[in-house]
Amino acid sequence: MSHVEETLAAYEGVAARYDELNAQMDTEALVDRFAEAVERHGDGGRRLLDAGCGTGRSSAAFKKLGFDVTGYDLSPAMVATARRRPGAADIPFLVGSLLRPPPELSGFDVVACVDVPLTYLTSAGQLRQALAAARDRLAAGGLVVFDLNTIGYYRRTFGVPVVADRGDRYVAWFAHSPRIEADEVVITQFDLFERAGAGWERLSMRHVQRHHSDRTVRRAAELAGLRVVAAHGVVGTSVRDPADEEAHDRILYVARPA
Repeated sequence: MSHVEETLAAYEGVAARYDELNAQMDTEALVDRFAEAVERHGDGGRRLLDAGCGTGRSSAAFKKLGFDVTGYDLSPAMVATARRRPGAADIPFLVGSLLRPPPELSGFDVVACVDVPLTYLTSAGQLRQALAAARDRLAAGGLVVFDLNTIGYYRRTFGVPVVADRGDRYVAWFAHSPRIEADEVVITQFDLFERAGAGWERLSMRHVQRHHSDRTVRRAAELAGLRVVAAHGVVGTSVRDPADEEAHDRILYVARPA
Protein backbone atom coordinates (compact mmCIF):
# COMPACT_ATOMS: atom_id res chain seq x y z
CA MET A 1 0.00 0.00 0.00
CA SER A 2 1.38 3.44 -0.96
CA HIS A 3 1.60 6.31 1.53
CA VAL A 4 -1.27 8.06 -0.27
CA GLU A 5 -3.45 4.95 -0.08
CA GLU A 6 -2.58 4.54 3.60
CA THR A 7 -3.50 8.14 4.35
CA LEU A 8 -6.77 7.77 2.45
CA ALA A 9 -7.66 4.58 4.32
CA ALA A 10 -6.93 6.20 7.69
CA TYR A 11 -9.18 9.18 7.06
CA GLU A 12 -11.94 7.19 5.38
CA GLY A 13 -12.16 5.09 8.54
CA VAL A 14 -12.26 7.99 10.98
CA ALA A 15 -14.26 10.61 9.05
CA ALA A 16 -17.47 10.19 11.07
CA ARG A 17 -15.60 10.86 14.32
CA TYR A 18 -12.86 13.18 13.12
CA ASP A 19 -14.32 16.37 14.60
CA GLU A 20 -15.00 14.67 17.93
CA LEU A 21 -11.45 13.34 18.15
CA ASN A 22 -10.02 16.77 17.27
CA ALA A 23 -12.40 18.82 19.41
CA GLN A 24 -9.48 20.46 21.24
CA MET A 25 -8.15 21.96 18.02
CA ASP A 26 -9.22 25.61 17.70
CA THR A 27 -9.62 25.66 13.93
CA GLU A 28 -11.30 29.06 13.86
CA ALA A 29 -8.37 30.69 15.67
CA LEU A 30 -5.91 29.03 13.27
CA VAL A 31 -7.95 30.22 10.28
CA ASP A 32 -7.83 33.73 11.77
CA ARG A 33 -4.02 33.58 11.51
CA PHE A 34 -4.30 32.53 7.86
CA ALA A 35 -6.76 35.33 7.16
CA GLU A 36 -4.46 37.89 8.80
CA ALA A 37 -1.63 36.75 6.52
CA VAL A 38 -3.92 37.07 3.49
CA GLU A 39 -4.96 40.57 4.53
CA ARG A 40 -1.33 41.58 5.02
CA HIS A 41 0.04 40.20 1.76
CA GLY A 42 -2.93 39.81 -0.60
CA ASP A 43 -4.68 42.19 -2.96
CA GLY A 44 -8.09 42.04 -1.28
CA GLY A 45 -9.58 39.22 -3.37
CA ARG A 46 -11.97 36.94 -1.45
CA ARG A 47 -12.27 33.85 -3.64
CA LEU A 48 -10.56 31.08 -1.65
CA LEU A 49 -9.78 27.42 -2.34
CA ASP A 50 -9.43 25.31 0.83
CA ALA A 51 -7.08 22.52 -0.32
CA GLY A 52 -7.15 19.41 1.88
CA CYS A 53 -10.26 20.74 3.62
CA GLY A 54 -11.05 17.58 5.61
CA THR A 55 -14.46 17.79 7.27
CA GLY A 56 -14.86 21.43 6.26
CA ARG A 57 -14.14 23.09 9.61
CA SER A 58 -11.60 25.45 8.06
CA SER A 59 -13.87 26.09 5.07
CA ALA A 60 -16.75 27.13 7.33
CA ALA A 61 -14.39 29.35 9.35
CA PHE A 62 -13.16 31.11 6.20
CA LYS A 63 -16.77 31.61 5.10
CA LYS A 64 -17.59 33.29 8.43
CA LEU A 65 -14.77 35.74 7.69
CA GLY A 66 -16.36 36.70 4.39
CA PHE A 67 -14.47 34.53 1.92
CA ASP A 68 -16.16 32.89 -1.07
CA VAL A 69 -14.98 29.33 -0.37
CA THR A 70 -14.59 26.12 -2.34
CA GLY A 71 -13.04 23.05 -0.67
CA TYR A 72 -11.64 19.72 -1.75
CA ASP A 73 -10.10 16.72 -0.02
CA LEU A 74 -8.59 13.33 -0.85
CA SER A 75 -11.14 11.41 1.24
CA PRO A 76 -14.71 11.01 -0.11
CA ALA A 77 -15.90 10.25 3.45
CA MET A 78 -14.38 13.49 4.78
CA VAL A 79 -15.97 15.42 1.90
CA ALA A 80 -19.35 13.82 2.65
CA THR A 81 -19.00 14.97 6.26
CA ALA A 82 -18.08 18.49 5.10
CA ARG A 83 -21.20 18.67 2.94
CA ARG A 84 -23.34 17.96 6.03
CA ARG A 85 -21.63 20.62 8.16
CA PRO A 86 -24.00 23.29 9.56
CA GLY A 87 -23.23 26.65 8.03
CA ALA A 88 -21.48 25.12 5.02
CA ALA A 89 -24.47 24.11 2.92
CA ASP A 90 -23.60 26.50 0.07
CA ILE A 91 -19.85 25.70 0.01
CA PRO A 92 -18.93 23.47 -2.94
CA PHE A 93 -16.90 20.47 -1.72
CA LEU A 94 -15.10 18.22 -4.20
CA VAL A 95 -12.87 15.15 -4.07
CA GLY A 96 -9.27 15.51 -5.23
CA SER A 97 -5.66 15.22 -4.11
CA LEU A 98 -3.14 17.95 -3.36
CA LEU A 99 -1.02 16.62 -6.22
CA ARG A 100 -3.91 16.56 -8.70
CA PRO A 101 -6.72 18.95 -7.68
CA PRO A 102 -10.05 18.81 -9.51
CA PRO A 103 -9.24 20.25 -12.97
CA GLU A 104 -12.23 22.60 -13.03
CA LEU A 105 -10.86 24.66 -10.12
CA SER A 106 -9.12 27.88 -11.18
CA GLY A 107 -9.05 31.66 -10.73
CA PHE A 108 -8.77 31.80 -6.93
CA ASP A 109 -7.35 34.76 -5.02
CA VAL A 110 -6.11 32.44 -2.27
CA VAL A 111 -5.24 28.76 -2.08
CA ALA A 112 -5.04 27.75 1.60
CA CYS A 113 -3.78 24.46 3.08
CA VAL A 114 -4.81 24.58 6.75
CA ASP A 115 -3.70 22.26 9.55
CA VAL A 116 -0.69 20.72 7.78
CA PRO A 117 -2.16 18.54 4.97
CA LEU A 118 1.12 19.04 3.08
CA THR A 119 2.96 16.98 5.72
CA TYR A 120 1.46 13.86 4.10
CA LEU A 121 3.59 14.47 1.01
CA THR A 122 6.61 12.30 1.66
CA SER A 123 9.16 13.78 -0.73
CA ALA A 124 10.41 17.20 -1.74
CA GLY A 125 9.28 16.39 -5.28
CA GLN A 126 5.70 15.82 -4.14
CA LEU A 127 5.78 19.09 -2.20
CA ARG A 128 6.96 20.91 -5.32
CA GLN A 129 4.19 19.26 -7.38
CA ALA A 130 1.51 20.23 -4.85
CA LEU A 131 2.73 23.84 -4.68
CA ALA A 132 2.79 24.03 -8.48
CA ALA A 133 -0.77 22.67 -8.58
CA ALA A 134 -1.82 25.34 -6.06
CA ARG A 135 -0.10 28.06 -8.12
CA ASP A 136 -2.00 26.92 -11.21
CA ARG A 137 -5.31 27.52 -9.39
CA LEU A 138 -4.53 31.18 -8.69
CA ALA A 139 -5.83 34.30 -10.35
CA ALA A 140 -3.36 37.10 -11.07
CA GLY A 141 -2.05 38.51 -7.79
CA GLY A 142 -3.12 35.45 -5.81
CA LEU A 143 -1.48 33.86 -2.76
CA VAL A 144 -0.73 30.33 -1.57
CA VAL A 145 -0.89 30.11 2.25
CA PHE A 146 0.01 26.90 4.09
CA ASP A 147 1.42 25.57 7.35
CA LEU A 148 3.87 22.76 8.10
CA ASN A 149 5.02 21.09 11.32
CA THR A 150 8.48 21.97 12.61
CA ILE A 151 11.11 19.41 13.58
CA GLY A 152 10.77 20.65 17.16
CA TYR A 153 7.06 19.80 17.14
CA TYR A 154 7.68 16.26 15.92
CA ARG A 155 10.36 15.68 18.53
CA ARG A 156 8.34 17.13 21.41
CA THR A 157 5.05 15.48 20.48
CA PHE A 158 6.14 12.07 19.25
CA GLY A 159 9.70 11.61 20.51
CA VAL A 160 8.46 9.99 23.75
CA PRO A 161 5.39 7.69 23.85
CA VAL A 162 2.42 9.35 25.56
CA VAL A 163 -0.68 7.81 27.15
CA ALA A 164 -3.49 10.13 28.26
CA ASP A 165 -6.30 9.01 30.59
CA ARG A 166 -9.50 10.82 29.62
CA GLY A 167 -11.95 9.01 31.87
CA ASP A 168 -13.91 6.72 29.57
CA ARG A 169 -11.04 6.48 27.11
CA TYR A 170 -7.28 6.20 26.83
CA VAL A 171 -5.36 7.87 24.03
CA ALA A 172 -1.81 6.86 23.10
CA TRP A 173 0.53 8.27 20.47
CA PHE A 174 4.16 7.79 19.53
CA ALA A 175 6.62 7.74 16.62
CA HIS A 176 7.84 4.46 15.16
CA SER A 177 11.23 5.96 14.36
CA PRO A 178 13.64 6.08 17.34
CA ARG A 179 15.23 9.23 15.88
CA ILE A 180 13.25 12.03 14.28
CA GLU A 181 15.45 13.83 11.77
CA ALA A 182 14.94 16.94 9.65
CA ASP A 183 13.66 16.36 6.11
CA GLU A 184 12.87 12.72 6.85
CA VAL A 185 9.67 10.67 6.91
CA VAL A 186 8.05 10.45 10.36
CA ILE A 187 5.67 7.53 10.96
CA THR A 188 3.38 8.11 13.93
CA GLN A 189 0.83 5.87 15.61
CA PHE A 190 -2.42 7.01 17.26
CA ASP A 191 -4.51 4.57 19.31
CA LEU A 192 -7.79 5.26 21.08
CA PHE A 193 -9.20 2.75 23.59
CA GLU A 194 -12.83 3.36 24.65
CA ARG A 195 -15.17 1.53 27.00
CA ALA A 196 -17.76 -0.52 25.13
CA GLY A 197 -20.09 -2.37 27.47
CA ALA A 198 -18.00 -4.64 29.67
CA GLY A 199 -14.95 -4.35 27.39
CA TRP A 200 -12.95 -1.94 25.31
CA GLU A 201 -12.86 -0.98 21.66
CA ARG A 202 -9.75 0.21 19.84
CA LEU A 203 -9.42 2.78 17.07
CA SER A 204 -5.97 2.84 15.49
CA MET A 205 -4.48 5.22 12.92
CA ARG A 206 -1.01 5.17 11.39
CA HIS A 207 0.18 8.45 9.88
CA VAL A 208 3.03 8.63 7.37
CA GLN A 209 4.24 12.22 7.20
CA ARG A 210 7.45 14.05 6.33
CA HIS A 211 9.16 16.95 7.96
CA HIS A 212 9.89 19.61 5.35
CA SER A 213 12.59 22.01 6.53
CA ASP A 214 12.43 25.72 5.76
CA ARG A 215 15.23 25.29 3.21
CA THR A 216 13.33 22.47 1.48
CA VAL A 217 10.08 24.46 1.44
CA ARG A 218 11.70 27.51 -0.11
CA ARG A 219 13.47 25.42 -2.74
CA ALA A 220 10.27 23.50 -3.59
CA ALA A 221 8.35 26.78 -3.85
CA GLU A 222 11.00 28.23 -6.16
CA LEU A 223 10.87 25.19 -8.43
CA ALA A 224 7.06 25.44 -8.42
CA GLY A 225 7.19 29.03 -9.67
CA LEU A 226 6.44 30.61 -6.28
CA ARG A 227 8.30 33.02 -4.06
CA VAL A 228 7.94 32.81 -0.27
CA VAL A 229 7.13 36.32 0.97
CA ALA A 230 6.56 35.51 4.65
CA ALA A 231 7.18 32.71 7.15
CA HIS A 232 5.60 33.03 10.61
CA GLY A 233 6.21 30.79 13.59
CA VAL A 234 3.06 29.37 15.20
CA VAL A 235 2.68 28.04 18.76
CA GLY A 236 -0.82 26.70 19.33
CA THR A 237 -2.71 29.33 17.34
CA SER A 238 -0.47 32.29 18.23
CA VAL A 239 1.98 33.79 15.74
CA ARG A 240 5.60 34.20 16.88
CA ASP A 241 8.23 35.89 14.76
CA PRO A 242 10.80 35.15 13.55
CA ALA A 243 9.93 31.53 12.80
CA ASP A 244 12.00 28.98 14.74
CA GLU A 245 12.21 25.32 13.63
CA GLU A 246 13.04 24.13 17.15
CA ALA A 247 10.91 26.33 19.40
CA HIS A 248 7.70 26.68 17.40
CA ASP A 249 5.07 24.08 16.48
CA ARG A 250 4.46 25.12 12.89
CA ILE A 251 5.56 27.58 10.26
CA LEU A 252 2.88 29.49 8.37
CA TYR A 253 4.11 30.30 4.87
CA VAL A 254 2.81 32.88 2.40
CA ALA A 255 3.89 32.58 -1.24
CA ARG A 256 3.04 34.29 -4.47
CA PRO A 257 3.84 33.49 -8.10
CA ALA A 258 7.41 34.48 -8.89
